[in-house]
Amino acid sequence: MKLINKILIIAILTIVVGCSEKESKGRFNYPMIKSKIALTEEQTTKFDKITTEYTEKAKQAWLDANGNKEAALAAQKIVFAEQDDKIKAFLEDKQYATYFTEVNIERGGREKYNMSLIKKELDLDSLQSVKYDAANETFFTVLRDNHDNYHGKLDVYMQYHKEIDVSRRAAFKKMMTEEQFDTYLKLVDEYKVGKIEE
Repeated sequence: MKLINKILIIAILTIVVGCSEKESKGRFNYPMIKSKIALTEEQTTKFDKITTEYTEKAKQAWLDANGNKEAALAAQKIVFAEQDDKIKAFLEDKQYATYFTEVNIERGGREKYNMSLIKKELDLDSLQSVKYDAANETFFTVLRDNHDNYHGKLDVYMQYHKEIDVSRRAAFKKMMTEEQFDTYLKLVDEYKVGKIEE
């Protein structure tokens, strides 16, 4: 249960991080999600209206909780469910399946998700796996704990991310073989870790 709460907290903070991006991406990268589900013009209009409305509702739920993370998470869970129901009403089943997968990746944190995919490709042994998870947990904790310093400032966020990623990379280099670390660096580029996906 604690792990789920941590994931949800990180998701919410990840959401708040993206407050000022192109095409009012907001908390989640809806432009990328839309590109993956091939919306018609009419669907796009409905999608944009609903996601804009529910992004505001989710932000308000966070503010209304007055720092009570559990209350904020519970309220936002309801907001997300309502949004998903409204979007499901005008999408075809296949479109909705893609939307639901992608939006839940966004809610959990796209970079955390990508880092888990990278981990699978590295063929780490059990000790390396534990160290990989610990380095990532530390990275995301430091990033989350300093949220107030970069909230709404994408350029500051990107610079801060780059600076603390130096420590994460150093930890990975220490615990991986040279070949694994070279693969990691290639996968980081492939998965656009530390970059905003379009």
